[in-house]
Amino acid sequence: MTMGIPVAQFLAHPGRRFPLHAVISPTETLDDVRTIEEIKLDGQAFAQLGTLYLEVTMTTVISQPCGRCLAPIVRPFALQEAFHVPIPPSADEVDVWRLAASLLLSVHDPNALCRPDCRGLCPSCGADLNEMPDHVCGRDDAERRTLGEYFRR
Repeated sequence: MTMGIPVAQFLAHPGRRFPLHAVISPTETLDDVRTIEEIKLDGQAFAQLGTLYLEVTMTTVISQPCGRCLAPIVRPFALQEAFHVPIPPSADEVDVWRLAASLLLSVHDPNALCRPDCRGLCPSCGADLNEMPDHVCGRDDAERRTLGEYFRR
């Protein structure tokens, strides 16, 4: 596992494409809700004029809460993408974590569901309707109306 992609080989042979197989570790948190584990990059790359060009398939595991019931969802995710990153002068490697993670999150559904028929949470008391399908909220209609008016303000 690396923090970045070593660039010496690419810089020594500008314009020449080399196979790229790398695993990059998270260097920061990009989202308050979703998390990304290590990212595997498989494809090819080349350097030209101080820039590293990558054509890769990125695979990872994305964790996030269900968009309706907030249950944790952990799913594998893959994306084919071509992108480039500048190579800082005298750098031994380039960090592509932030860019790769941003690309993955930009095409990933931010409101994924734990299952297609997820019933969500009771709007009055927050009970998980998947676990309690016969749930009837104990609050009376007057109290629900008051809460509804409160949240509309």
